[in-house]
Parts: sequence; C-alpha cells; structure tokens
Amino acid sequence: MISVQLKAQTNVDTTTLSSYAAKVCYTSAPPELGQLIQVKERLFDPGHHTTIEHNHFTFLLDGVSVSSIMLGMHLNAPYYNSDQRSGRFSKMYDNPDMNEIRSYLADIYPNEDIDSAVAFIQKGVQIYQENIVPLTELAIQAIREERPFAGDKYIEQNAKKFAQEQLRVFISQVMPTALVMTINVSALAALWRVAWSPEMRRITDGMRDEVLQVQPDLAYMFDEAKRQNIDWSPAMEFTDIRVCDQPVCTLLDARIEGKNTPMVKDSVDLLPFSPISMDNNLSLVRTEVMVSCATMGEDQRHRSIHRGIPTATGAFYLPPLLKRAGLAEQALSYMKAYANLATKLSPALMATIMPYGVMMKYQKVATLNALLHEQGKRLCWCAQEEIYDIARQLRMQLSKLHPDIADRLAPPCYRGQCREGVRYCGRQIKQTEISDYFPRRQV
Repeated sequence: MISVQLKAQTNVDTTTLSSYAAKVCYTSAPPELGQLIQVKERLFDPGHHTTIEHNHFTFLLDGVSVSSIMLGMHLNAPYYNSDQRSGRFSKMYDNPDMNEIRSYLADIYPNEDIDSAVAFIQKGVQIYQENIVPLTELAIQAIREERPFAGDKYIEQNAKKFAQEQLRVFISQVMPTALVMTINVSALAALWRVAWSPEMRRITDGMRDEVLQVQPDLAYMFDEAKRQNIDWSPAMEFTDIRVCDQPVCTLLDARIEGKNTPMVKDSVDLLPFSPISMDNNLSLVRTEVMVSCATMGEDQRHRSIHRGIPTATGAFYLPPLLKRAGLAEQALSYMKAYANLATKLSPALMATIMPYGVMMKYQKVATLNALLHEQGKRLCWCAQEEIYDIARQLRMQLSKLHPDIADRLAPPCYRGQCREGVRYCGRQIKQTEISDYFPRRQV
C-alpha cells in the first residue's frame, strides 16, 4: 500500500522564510527573520511564488507503483529531485506478492475487473521467471563477445542485471517501488492541484497531509475547490500490434546558432552555469522517439530536456537478448493480450498495469547544453542498451548535418578518459576506431 513519510524540511517554516524573502525585496536594510507578512494574500494568491520556493520538503514514497511515477510524479514536473529504488532490489522480478498487487489495485480501482488485470500481470511474471536463467547465460555470452576486458567479477555482478533489464519488458509497472523525492512547496501545491490519476491523488494527498502535520498554516495552498480532478492517461493507439527489435529516434529539426563554444570536461556539469556556454541555449534540437516504457522512465531523468505528451503505441520492444532467445512470439502474444484488455478496463487502470515493454512515442526538444549533458551520459556503455541506442541514432543523424556538433556528443571515453572507475564497461576502448565507436549493443 502507498506510504508517504516526510523525512526532512527546510529548517525555517514556510510563512517565516517566505515573509523574510519578500521583505528583502522591499526594504533598504536586511529585515529581521521572524517579521511576518500575509503570505497567502500578498504572495500566494497573486502568484508571487519565488518567495515560497525557498522551502523544500523531502518525502519517502514507498509502496507506490512504478507507473504512478513514470506517468505521474515524473511526467511533467521539472521542479523536483528524486532517487528511485532499482527494480532488481525489490520484489518486482523474482518474487512479487500477487496478493499485495491485487489489494493495491482493488483499493485504487474498486469498480474495475481486477481479476483480469491480475491474471495479465501474473502471465508476464511467469514469462520472466521461466526465462531469467537462460537469459542470464546469454548475457554472459554477450558480455564476453562485446566486452573482452570484463573480468569474472564484472560478469558475475552484471550478467543477471542485464538479463533483468531486458526481460522486464514482460513485467507490469504496477509493481511497487520506493523513492526519495524533494520538492518545493509551490511545486507540491501545483502537483496536488493537477493530480490526474487516482494514484497521483492518493500520493499527493499523503504529501499534503504530512506537510500540514508540521505546518498547518499552509492549508490554504490545498484548497479542494481549486483541485482540477481531471483524469488523464496516455492515448493508446493499438491498431498495429507488432514487435520492434530496436527503438526509434528521428531527428526532426536542428537549429544550431551562436558560437557553441566547447567546455572543459569536468565531473560537474558546468554547461548550464558558465557564461562561455550561454550561446548553446540558442541551439535547439527536436526529435521524436519511440521507446519502451522502461527507457521513457530513464529518459525522464534529464529534466532540462522538454518532452511532449506521450502516446502508447501498439509496438512491444524486443531487446537483443530476447530476440536471441527466440521470444518474439511470446512478446507479440503478450502485447495482443494487453491491447485486448484495453477494451475491458479503464484507461487509468490500463496505464497503471502497463508493461515495461509497451513502446511510447513522444517528441523532445533540447538546447545544445542539455543535449551535451544527456549524450555524455547516455552514450556511455554503463547506460542501458536501449537508451544508448536512441542516443547513438541521434548522434548518427546529427553527424550528417552538423558533424562539428556531433563530434562533441560523446562520453569522456571517446577521448580516452573513462571516468567510471570500477564500473568500467570492459570494452576495447583504445583499440576501437572512432568511426566504429558507437555500434549497436547486445547488453
């Protein structure tokens, strides 16, 4: 079940700190901390929310579904920081509690056909469990083929992880996760007001309740009359049910302007802060991607990149190891079963139980600064295979139009400086020709 706990907050209450921030703006000398103004009437209601955004709250959200994060809390909320539990450290894969999942769904969706939903989820778990051992063996083979410098310890630590990451396409995102989420009070009020699904409303109610326990004077921010209560879930275009063995990244437009001055490589991302790189913000790159839900969740980590509304397609992603194992027919059958469920269950419930393998289509717009940061992370072989692939595709397309820009879209190892330390991927970096530096990967 969903659990929301407030773990930390700014050490001065919102009314006091917001009053202080506002008074600094309109006094000739620094004001005394503790001199209060009417925050609701003078700041909150008129929309002067920068004063309120000094206050942050850190929550532990536990027992929430993965889908409530990907299609909810992380979907269109740039003003937060979060760290989420990896699926391989939860009960998600090897031993999910189906009674717990049934109770979760029955609680959130009391008027739905929960039996059909649970049967579908259980089928995906069964496919996963039947194949995890042979997929792990295939992962070992793939590591040895692609990463000749990977030692036995690396293989032992990563083979099952790679198999899990690829085989999870059959796992429903209703599986419970946990995350630490830090958010400013203005952003929390906004998320609470626009919460567009039963799960989001339950989660943001819990966050509101935790805040009001410690700062009850903020109740005016959570006015039920101002709540939208409008449901949203991604459109589901299931007219063409198919299996795709590769994600798709299409370059729509690249407007490269300004000097585009390169920056010194640093483990700290200097690009958004240095005046030298300000002209990079004038360059915009627009793409359309079709990726699995798993990779869409990874993609959301880059909050400086803007994304459009996602659509669930009839495509189901078949990662390289699953293709090698001959699981295409099972993948197609599972996608057909999911599309069939869409005729019986509500769009909200369908979104909650959506498998990781369903492919989502959406557009992205990135400044050059944001793109340089993203590609530096996603073209590293420590990134998961699918998200590496869409980064690789974009780089290849950009290289035809703007080879000077494409040459800068690379991880540190591209210039011979791997920074991953013990996480070194084991590939032959120095022996690889630059022209072949970004091949397709199996793992």
